[in-house]
Amino acid sequence: MDIISVALKRHSTKAFDASKKLTPEQAEQIKTLLQYSPSSTNSQPWHFIVASTEEGKARVAKSAAGNYVFNERKMLDASHVVVFLCKNRDGRCLAEAGC
Repeated sequence: MDIISVALKRHSTKAFDASKKLTPEQAEQIKTLLQYSPSSTNSQPWHFIVASTEEGKARVAKSAAGNYVFNERKMLDASHVVVFLCKNRDGRCLAEAGC
């Protein structure tokens, strides 16, 4: 399969079926893919947080306040939610920098 075919088959999910969950094997595969994400000069200036419990997803969904409130239901209904954190120019993680 060529890259254009892959790009044309992708879609943005607008809603999730809360009754459908990833298997533990699928969740581990996603975590492995995240660990091997390439970066320039192998700097890997990011961290990932994976929320899979109802409590964890609710904590992440709190970030959907204000302009992003439309994403709250998606976060609560998804099997897993991945939060991407990046380091800023002075090397601090953006979450640590108060952003």
